[in-house]
Amino acid sequence: MQKHGIIENGKLKIVKKGAPNAKPVVYAEIPEYDQETQAVFELPPVDNGDHIFVGLKVVEVPKDDVDNEML
Repeated sequence: MQKHGIIENGKLKIVKKGAPNAKPVVYAEIPEYDQETQAVFELPPVDNGDHIFVGLKVVEVPKDDVDNEML
Protein backbone atom coordinates (compact mmCIF):
# COMPACT_ATOMS: atom_id res chain seq x y z
CA MET A 1 0.00 0.00 0.00
CA GLN A 2 1.36 3.41 -0.98
CA LYS A 3 2.14 5.68 1.98
CA HIS A 4 1.59 9.44 1.83
CA GLY A 5 3.31 12.08 3.88
CA ILE A 6 4.37 15.64 4.43
CA ILE A 7 7.65 17.09 5.60
CA GLU A 8 7.41 19.03 8.87
CA ASN A 9 10.51 20.59 10.43
CA GLY A 10 12.71 18.42 8.20
CA LYS A 11 11.05 15.17 9.28
CA LEU A 12 8.65 12.89 7.42
CA LYS A 13 5.16 12.68 8.85
CA ILE A 14 2.95 9.90 7.44
CA VAL A 15 -0.61 11.14 6.80
CA LYS A 16 -3.75 9.87 5.10
CA LYS A 17 -4.01 10.13 1.34
CA GLY A 18 -5.88 13.33 0.54
CA ALA A 19 -4.58 15.24 3.55
CA PRO A 20 -3.52 18.82 2.68
CA ASN A 21 -0.11 18.84 0.91
CA ALA A 22 0.21 15.04 1.18
CA LYS A 23 2.47 13.41 -1.40
CA PRO A 24 3.35 9.78 -2.12
CA VAL A 25 6.42 8.58 -0.20
CA VAL A 26 9.07 6.67 -2.17
CA TYR A 27 11.68 4.76 -0.17
CA ALA A 28 15.07 3.77 -1.58
CA GLU A 29 15.65 0.06 -1.93
CA ILE A 30 17.86 -1.44 0.75
CA PRO A 31 21.23 -2.11 -0.90
CA GLU A 32 23.34 -5.19 -0.37
CA TYR A 33 25.79 -4.61 2.45
CA ASP A 34 28.04 -6.54 4.83
CA GLN A 35 26.23 -6.68 8.18
CA GLU A 36 29.51 -7.32 9.98
CA THR A 37 31.32 -4.23 8.71
CA GLN A 38 28.61 -1.84 7.48
CA ALA A 39 25.39 -0.21 8.67
CA VAL A 40 22.50 1.33 6.69
CA PHE A 41 20.97 4.62 7.81
CA GLU A 42 17.94 6.51 6.55
CA LEU A 43 18.61 9.98 5.11
CA PRO A 44 16.33 12.97 5.70
CA PRO A 45 13.30 13.11 3.38
CA VAL A 46 13.53 15.16 0.18
CA ASP A 47 10.54 16.84 -1.49
CA ASN A 48 10.88 16.03 -5.20
CA GLY A 49 7.79 17.96 -6.23
CA ASP A 50 5.38 15.12 -7.02
CA HIS A 51 6.64 12.77 -4.29
CA ILE A 52 8.79 12.62 -1.15
CA PHE A 53 11.95 10.51 -1.45
CA VAL A 54 13.65 8.83 1.52
CA GLY A 55 17.18 7.70 0.68
CA LEU A 56 19.66 5.48 2.46
CA LYS A 57 23.36 5.71 3.29
CA VAL A 58 25.72 2.77 3.85
CA VAL A 59 28.58 3.48 6.26
CA GLU A 60 31.52 1.47 7.52
CA VAL A 61 31.42 0.67 11.24
CA PRO A 62 34.48 0.24 13.42
CA LYS A 63 35.37 -3.30 14.36
CA ASP A 64 35.10 -4.29 18.00
CA ASP A 65 38.36 -5.13 19.74
CA VAL A 66 36.67 -8.18 21.23
CA ASP A 67 37.86 -11.54 19.95
CA ASN A 68 35.35 -13.78 18.23
CA GLU A 69 34.25 -15.40 21.45
CA MET A 70 30.72 -16.03 22.62
CA LEU A 71 29.71 -13.88 25.57
